[in-house]
Amino acid sequence: MTKGLIIRKQLSRPVSGAVSAVIARDLLRLVAGFDGDPPALLRQAGLAHLIPSLLAPGKTGQPLLHDDFTRLYAHCTWLLDAHAARQEGREPLTKAGIDMLCHCIITCRTLRDAIDRTDQFSALIGPRLARLVLKVEDGAATLAMPTVRRVRNACAYLSDLTGLSTYHRLFGWLIGEDIPLLGVAMRYPPLLDERTASYLVPCPVRHGAPENSVRFAAIYLDRPVIRTTFELDHLLGYFPFDMELVQSKEAPLSERLSHLFSTMLASGDTPSSAIELARQFSISVATLKRRLMAEGTSLAQIKTKAKYALACQLLLDPRLTITEVGRRTRFSDTGAFRRAFYQWTGQSPSAWRLSHIS
Repeated sequence: MTKGLIIRKQLSRPVSGAVSAVIARDLLRLVAGFDGDPPALLRQAGLAHLIPSLLAPGKTGQPLLHDDFTRLYAHCTWLLDAHAARQEGREPLTKAGIDMLCHCIITCRTLRDAIDRTDQFSALIGPRLARLVLKVEDGAATLAMPTVRRVRNACAYLSDLTGLSTYHRLFGWLIGEDIPLLGVAMRYPPLLDERTASYLVPCPVRHGAPENSVRFAAIYLDRPVIRTTFELDHLLGYFPFDMELVQSKEAPLSERLSHLFSTMLASGDTPSSAIELARQFSISVATLKRRLMAEGTSLAQIKTKAKYALACQLLLDPRLTITEVGRRTRFSDTGAFRRAFYQWTGQSPSAWRLSHIS
């Protein structure tokens, strides 16, 4: 069914490093329209040098440098989202809330799990963050973000479109792949300049839809989450307003599997079989084994290294017994764990712990 999906042409974004002044002016127009002060906002964002080119009547305006636009977009979005929240009589979402969501989903096994956990997180802090509804039909996944807004004006539109854009880029980053969009729908009339909407979501937007949503090929749902907490710490320095976020990640298959096995062990899940892993990466079992062999390793070696790394981490916690460490690293019994650990280190788990905990 997936092969029958026709991916719509992705709208091209401006050349990396430059953003059209038309988009910046459209955002500032919204700020002015909702009791904001564009000159004050630009000064607050450290962009006072842009006031003449962006606010002077009749000026065409030079394209904005990428970093300048990122700051402008962040300040405009926070201001307008706060206004949209006040319209509904609720507290707005904060950067801390977004960061906490990312920390909650970085340990998920697959994109499907990440979407489910995102919805659970949204339920906990709602209505500051919209709920997510995932539907799969005919090889396509529709991720809906139902709006409960009573007021659907331009600032609410920007807030919801930014939400869809944020989820799309975050989920692609988690699995290390660009996720081509099959469609974007908004439960609004077109309230932003088309160039602004196209910059936020590189796909034609259908307006007047039943719900806000994005569509993509369902095969991505079973892709494993391959990013690490170290990478997340770096991401959160500029997410979600850096529109040039690199989602795809060229990483060896063995590296992706190592992270996946480590995540599964740490969360207490049963490690996936070769068949399940091959399906997740959309390759055959034979291809999976052949690629790992070319990288000088195997599934068994990757699993063993993941167990060893987790065992060392757990042994550094003096509150855990040796038996508990063996159980968490999925050994059949304490004796099997002791024998394996001695083979890895030449020491018993107890002796290793004493030498590493001062």
